[in-house]
Amino acid sequence: MNSELLSLIRETGYLSDAPLTDQQRFDLLTPTFWRRARALGYDLPDLRRKLWRAAGRPESFLLSQLPQSEIEKAVRNKSKEEDPRKRIKETAAIIALLYKRGEKAIKAAIDSNLDNPDRLRSLTDRIRRELLVNAASWLGTSIPGLYLAGSRAGLLQGPHAKAAQAMATQEFNRFKETDAQLGRHIEEVIAESEKRRVQATLAGKKVDYTGLRGRVIGHKTIDGKELGIADYIQMVAITAARNSFNEGSINRAVEQQEDLVLISREIRPNTCNVCREWAGRTVSISGKSKEYPALDTAISQGLLHPNCIHHILPINYPGST
Repeated sequence: MNSELLSLIRETGYLSDAPLTDQQRFDLLTPTFWRRARALGYDLPDLRRKLWRAAGRPESFLLSQLPQSEIEKAVRNKSKEEDPRKRIKETAAIIALLYKRGEKAIKAAIDSNLDNPDRLRSLTDRIRRELLVNAASWLGTSIPGLYLAGSRAGLLQGPHAKAAQAMATQEFNRFKETDAQLGRHIEEVIAESEKRRVQATLAGKKVDYTGLRGRVIGHKTIDGKELGIADYIQMVAITAARNSFNEGSINRAVEQQEDLVLISREIRPNTCNVCREWAGRTVSISGKSKEYPALDTAISQGLLHPNCIHHILPINYPGST
């Protein structure tokens, strides 16, 4: 069960010791609670049945009843995947799909409400909040899971737990940056639509909203290229998932006092020249090896760039020799 759901339930007072009837206790689950639960990926009819059944029962009974969110199910279904590259891509695809749906909903909100800025802002604010909740849920499950896969540790504890948490926090900042850019885009659309309405009123003409419909900007590159939120988040998610796996692999090697690791071998038709050069090579984590090049050298030359799916493996990884 997602710990965020339990926190939401506790916030409502549903688990308080107050002398409430089952109906009164269930009624504490407000529309805000259900909206936030839906954003976490839960099936609301199923969740309502379970929470009604657990009303007034011990918390232990509640814990036995609550389901996993769809995000948790999807991520954990990949936990037995042996191919790291496939696992990284499929784990990233989970959050990318949610953002693709969110982008579609935001486009629809913009297209339908250019004459009503307050409603446009309200609808898109709700969608943005839900996307961030989904991002936090995905990161809270996928980053530790991929770190564990890379480290091949039995439990995530001690320094490893701190490393995974630091990575989840760092990556969440990228999602928040996307949300901020999305918010700026929506405000720009609202301002431009207002200017066009004023001009149309003064000219006695119908408002022309050409260019304001059908696009959502989630990221602007340094060279001015504009990306939709779904495309950008897909890149962010693949990079975050790969980085988490790599961090686990590197930290495992350091913990076992091993300095050498292997860069995965895959080469595809669209593999860049830098990745082709480094794929399958053994590198030194510390950079002190006289026989093998430093991992930092490979990275400085462009290996592990955004969207790159090459990953770090122990030199004794099955099939590595």
